[in-house]
Amino acid sequence: MAEDQGPPPVGAFVRDTARGKAGTFRGEIGGRWLLRPLGGGREWEAEPSRVETLAEPVTRTIRFPFDDPPHSSAPGLRLLPWSSPEGKPCYLATEDEHGYLARLADGVEATQLSMAEGLLGHTRAMLKEPALTLPELRFTAARLAEALTDTLRIAHSRGKRPD
Repeated sequence: MAEDQGPPPVGAFVRDTARGKAGTFRGEIGGRWLLRPLGGGREWEAEPSRVETLAEPVTRTIRFPFDDPPHSSAPGLRLLPWSSPEGKPCYLATEDEHGYLARLADGVEATQLSMAEGLLGHTRAMLKEPALTLPELRFTAARLAEALTDTLRIAHSRGKRPD
């Protein structure tokens, strides 16, 4: 951000390019800007010339297919194992990987993987049946696609964070 433009409004989404951290603008003190991590936490000071204002929340601007590596330089973002009502990816912006939402996401992931494993066992048994109907096959294929989508999302998320 150019220094002559002045500080952004309090609460604006910004990125500290020196640290590679995203946060919100909290104010100015002694010629330096106070930034707070997305999701809360301890504020830090940044050089105004090294801070860029983001047009909208980082969690909405980072989008990528599961087979494409993320383009985010903002640490502390976790891909969650569920989507928004519009089908968009949901992210958790936090530096506390053991917080309530992170634990909830871990539990949802464990449930999804367990359900996928059970579905796989059911499908294998079903394929041994000689007289399967087309509706049965379609239903099973739809559930397998859902389970595979969940599993790929979990694999992608875990590939970007320590276990």
